[in-house]
Amino acid sequence: MSQSTSNGTSVKEAANRLQIALKSLEVNLNPLVIRVQKLEREAGDAQILTKNFESDRMRLAAKLDSAKAREKEYIEREKEFSTLAEETTREMDTVIATVMQALEDGIRGGNNGKG
Repeated sequence: MSQSTSNGTSVKEAANRLQIALKSLEVNLNPLVIRVQKLEREAGDAQILTKNFESDRMRLAAKLDSAKAREKEYIEREKEFSTLAEETTREMDTVIATVMQALEDGIRGGNNGKG
């Protein structure tokens, strides 16, 4: 007593063919599932790399900002030193001129008294 379907096959045979088809589908899908899992892992790795890249970028940007601030400070110091050097040069020129004038006056005064 076998139950037949509309095409004349038994339910048991249909179930067996369905099992075989499902197994075949599973075998064929397995490489795809493995590939998807690998891609998901790679995507996770890429996200980690992206986070590391962003972290490095932020760290380097902070270092660059710090370097720019130091450069600005050095430029200001250089301006201050340049101004001080100019002032010192002017003062030294004044002192030298004063000393030379005193020497000339001393020489003239000394020649007038001896002459």
